[in-house]
Amino acid sequence: MKTLRTIFLSLVAIAASLVFVLSTLCAYGGGLGGTNDRGSYVLCAIVSLAFVVAAMWAIAKLNKEP
Repeated sequence: MKTLRTIFLSLVAIAASLVFVLSTLCAYGGGLGGTNDRGSYVLCAIVSLAFVVAAMWAIAKLNKEP
């Protein structure tokens, strides 16, 4: 069960990393369709970065358990 939780948290971290990269590229690349709405992309990047950090912290805590 510990292995399944580690796999699930890793998948969450990977998905959040992809969202982070895409939203960062959109924020500094001019946005989708030429829009210049950097605020929403930066907010999305910050939230997805928080998910990545939380998932990595949970994985580390899970692997320290006996």
